[in-house]
Amino acid sequence: MKKISILKKAAPFLLTAAMMLGISAPAFAASKEQVDGITLEVNYELSNGMSKSDIDISCDDDEVSSVSISSVTNNEYGKKPKVTLKVKADSDYSFKISSGDNKYTFSKNNISLTGDEATLTKCTVSSSSLSLTLTLPKIGSTDDSALDVEDVSWTDEEDGTVEWEQADDADKYEVKLLRGSSTKETITTTDTSHNFRSVIRSNGKGTYRVKVRAVAGTYKGDWTESDDFDVDEDVLEELGGKSSSGSSSSGSSSGSGSYNPGSGTAKGAWLKDSYGWWYCNADRSYTTNNWQQIDGYWYYFNANGYMMTGWLQSPYSGLWYWLSTDSGTYGRMLTSQWVDNGKYYVDGSGVWTGQTR
Repeated sequence: MKKISILKKAAPFLLTAAMMLGISAPAFAASKEQVDGITLEVNYELSNGMSKSDIDISCDDDEVSSVSISSVTNNEYGKKPKVTLKVKADSDYSFKISSGDNKYTFSKNNISLTGDEATLTKCTVSSSSLSLTLTLPKIGSTDDSALDVEDVSWTDEEDGTVEWEQADDADKYEVKLLRGSSTKETITTTDTSHNFRSVIRSNGKGTYRVKVRAVAGTYKGDWTESDDFDVDEDVLEELGGKSSSGSSSSGSSSGSGSYNPGSGTAKGAWLKDSYGWWYCNADRSYTTNNWQQIDGYWYYFNANGYMMTGWLQSPYSGLWYWLSTDSGTYGRMLTSQWVDNGKYYVDGSGVWTGQTR
């Protein structure tokens, strides 16, 4: 009897607790108001390589506390960028409610987009936030001039440099140098200028012009041509394309005091311009990207034909050489001595042995 009495007294308590538990959950869920719909305003600037900073998405609805852009992908020229963003609900609202018979889930149909053109392609819903993906128009589709190259012209210095204005969406540029109808050189560069001095002085007199077009990914713009650059005997000599009988055609001073890296000989002549020293052979040719022995000393000349100084790692052997920076031996490959302020030792072939001090 005692046990039964205890159970009878406990039953109302258990029932009350169950009822309390059963009531509490729906009451809590119902405290959140459901979000029936939101409006997102989308603004952006389509461009090759666009980033989050080029996009602004906002929402003025009271139900939303914040909108943030997570990432921008597919952002290359000719593609449709995809923007991933997160929309958070205000603390008093919910995008998803499930309470007894009262069930509601937010969907794409509840979202309106205004501002610049965009398409909502994905919507993932939780009670407190939305994960959305927007697809923007193809980059380049709203601006046909995005790969236009403007104002291709030779500089006033008449030193063989051509320049052009930056195309909005260009990754790089294809540039052609022509003499008459013949293409003399084609290069690809990310710069908006290029010096064709070495090519012009190698090809000699004539009328030159340049064609430039912008490139973005696999897309290429239209060619834009420069005006003509007439190279006569005088201009060619200014460019260093005509060997002199003595020393430099542009003065006897050097980049390292009064030292001239070698006097003119029957084999050719040393010449100097604002870019540096180069060696004009008797046939008006010159060495590029290679060694040349002149008057018993070895020198290395870069892609534009100019003499190099300081440390050089040979593109052929990978070995390191020291090309003198001192007056009296300027540009020469040094051998069997300590170099670079006496810190490194080079052997009889000019190769750094690995010795230091």
